[in-house]
Amino acid sequence: MKPGISITCIGGAAVDRKYRALNAIRQGTSNPVLSERSFGGVARNVAENMARLGVTVSLASILGKDENGRALLDDLEGLGIGTQFMTISDRHATAEYVAVLQPDGELAVGLANMTIFDEMTPALLRRIEPDLQSSWFFADCNLPSETLHALVDIAHRQPLPLAIDAVSTPKVARLPRDLTGVGLLFLNLDEACAYLGASEEAPEKAAARLLACGATRVVLTLGKTGLVVADRSGVSQIGAVGAQIVDATGAGDALIGATLVALLKGHSLTEAAHLGTAAAALTVESTTSVRPDLSFALLETTLSLRADPTFEREPS
Repeated sequence: MKPGISITCIGGAAVDRKYRALNAIRQGTSNPVLSERSFGGVARNVAENMARLGVTVSLASILGKDENGRALLDDLEGLGIGTQFMTISDRHATAEYVAVLQPDGELAVGLANMTIFDEMTPALLRRIEPDLQSSWFFADCNLPSETLHALVDIAHRQPLPLAIDAVSTPKVARLPRDLTGVGLLFLNLDEACAYLGASEEAPEKAAARLLACGATRVVLTLGKTGLVVADRSGVSQIGAVGAQIVDATGAGDALIGATLVALLKGHSLTEAAHLGTAAAALTVESTTSVRPDLSFALLETTLSLRADPTFEREPS
């Protein structure tokens, strides 16, 4: 990775509250749980993963003028994540995400109050655009549709490398129909089908269709079976790295962060996605949404010990 290379993450920053059931969750009645508070949001989590992997990273998001917002801002600064693009709202509370987990760590229900992100308008992007000297942008689809359209247009005109995560099936619809300017699109198969207007689609075909929409590269995740990567050289499938799930929260954010760091280090998309699967496996084995001991050396070691032995890693 060249000295001075950095990334700006744009999108969600939230307070995460997790409630882990002590027994299998029963609907319509009270369930005993253990609870904890942490900090999350897709863009924030990706930024933390990248910071722990040694990349200079800043976050552009919006917080409420409240205790949660102050605590979240202090945490970002403690992690060494740049906060020069953060905005404080007088109108809305800091975003909050509630995850209710089964005893095995699988998500039973997620609840999100993300109204504050409606304030992240294209005007906000225009204010920070002259100061953005990053080699990459990363954005999540928590941003309003008009802001995502404006960001894709900026990336196309500059041009600047832009990676985007779909976040959910409703939010992927916020993306423009022309994905020209999107250097790398992260999404799962359900999100891909929603964007493409297909009730069902083979992963390889969906990835190829997304390339035809203008995306330069695609990482299409398939849950426990792995993922598909696609670029102009073709489409290939990568198996998941084995893991014992403790808490599934944050796995996708870890995959994104590690994949982007590997690309910044000069790895190919295929190798970068392999390292991303290692980050996802390590994260689901942790009780936190971002694994605190994450490092690039740990990713490489995990991949060499757990991944398909026929995979040959490329030199750094």
